[in-house]
Amino acid sequence: MSLTIQRILKLPLFADATVAGGRGGLDSPIDSVNVMVKLPQERAFDGPEAPDISTWLRRHQLLFTTEHVIQENNSVFLQFLSQMARSRSAGLVIKANHRLAELPSQLLAQSDALDMPVIALPNDTSLGEMMSQVLGIILNEKQVELERTFEIHRKFSRLFLNGASMSDIAQTLTGVIHHPILIQNSKRQIVGWSATAGQRATSAAFQAELLQLIVRHASSESKLTYCATSRGEQLGLYPIHASGMFKGCIVVMNTDASIRTPLMPLEQAAQIIAYESIKQDALQEGSNRLREEFFGELLDDEIATAEEIAKRGEKYGLRSDGQHWVVVCKPLSHSFDGHATYQLGPTQLEHLMREAQAYLDASGIDALSAIKGEHVVLLFRAEQQTLHSQQEQEWLRLLQQLQEHLERGKDKWTISCGISNPADQLERLPRAYQEASLALKHGLELNQQPCVISYRVQQVPDLIRLLPYHKLSEFYVSILKSLAYAKSEESLELLTTLDTYLELGGNVKETANAMFLHRNTVFYRLNKCEALLGLSFKDPIDLLKLRIALTIHHILMANSSSR
Repeated sequence: MSLTIQRILKLPLFADATVAGGRGGLDSPIDSVNVMVKLPQERAFDGPEAPDISTWLRRHQLLFTTEHVIQENNSVFLQFLSQMARSRSAGLVIKANHRLAELPSQLLAQSDALDMPVIALPNDTSLGEMMSQVLGIILNEKQVELERTFEIHRKFSRLFLNGASMSDIAQTLTGVIHHPILIQNSKRQIVGWSATAGQRATSAAFQAELLQLIVRHASSESKLTYCATSRGEQLGLYPIHASGMFKGCIVVMNTDASIRTPLMPLEQAAQIIAYESIKQDALQEGSNRLREEFFGELLDDEIATAEEIAKRGEKYGLRSDGQHWVVVCKPLSHSFDGHATYQLGPTQLEHLMREAQAYLDASGIDALSAIKGEHVVLLFRAEQQTLHSQQEQEWLRLLQQLQEHLERGKDKWTISCGISNPADQLERLPRAYQEASLALKHGLELNQQPCVISYRVQQVPDLIRLLPYHKLSEFYVSILKSLAYAKSEESLELLTTLDTYLELGGNVKETANAMFLHRNTVFYRLNKCEALLGLSFKDPIDLLKLRIALTIHHILMANSSSR
């Protein structure tokens, strides 16, 4: 129980004290005391600057002073009282010059408005004794709190050394803070609960809703974040981190912001759970390696038959029915200890994979995840009857939401994704992986910003864009000669006529109709183009050169307009 002004007023030394103002703040906790013998004043025109005690104010600090100090500085004391409120000081104790203190009415009105307690003491009171007694109580309570911290630490340490289960840790924590407790691991799975939380912990509906709440509400800082279930149950979420990685979450039930749930026991339990998580990760390393080997062989097309894929993949949740989409995700950057970094190792990739998998699970998506090289690979599954185009749009929207979710999180992940065409058979997954990888590569070549790109069979313009700019420009000028980079009105007319003529399959009549020209005008312009370019429109090779040159023309013009 924290020391408050309400409590110190019950001490014998404060028997003659009166609350002059700010009764709304009497429950403010007191962590320390200070004394003020001189109030800061405005700087004199030709004098030195007085010390500013407002810089000494501390949160939950009780300040002692005398009535004489207030009377000397009545003009600036109201401003100082506001400074105390901003610093969230506990209150002000004023010793009277005479038997009873005569405090300004403006001071008392402001203390009421700010809920800043002002306590008046008679003249015969010793400030030194009062401060000493208050400090003694604070130190005693700090010592009790420290002993309690050591005792809780010893309890959890014994649990860890004795190999206790997560449910044992949850039960011990419940005995300390008197709330039902659930414990989740890094995959957001419930792995332990206290006896009073057992019924909810085993409810599939509650587990699914809790997963959504934790993915959307859990804080990246070591603090309680409050939320409520659809049934109105109040929960507190306390994240667990180790080496900058998310290791799980402690769920405190039947609590909200109005209940002061002590954080110290949660911090102690979180440390033990983090150590246990690291130990479990080490034990799971062999199993994880087998899983990575399977998905690596699958995506590299090293498994001979669909039957073998189905048999080996069954234990990892891979199903042979429905359609599968492969998504290849490349992390561009993330934040570590509050600083952006582009260095990614296996641990960071695994952390990203788990974050993505947790979000997909919370969204109700049938998905698997794996690590392949420097990428995180996601496998989406949907029923066969879903339309390809409709399902693809849903996947694209989901991946964009995943990008936003990861960027808002503690690690500030920025990722780009490539998504394949659907594979209706397991043996076609390697091809789908290649499609997703090509889509991602193409997207990164076009844009270094986070993006989501679908695989498409590359058309002629896409292939042409892969060539160096100077090669494109050289070919473009060599074919179109004076019409390349046309500026004059006549050159632009000739180029537009030639482009329209080729687009319409070399039909003069349709070209004339499309451009609202007479046929003779079109013939005249085409003949002039042949003379300028030295090419024949009856030669298939020359026509192919012109088509390629005009395609390059559109690419170059689009690039120049985007700059």
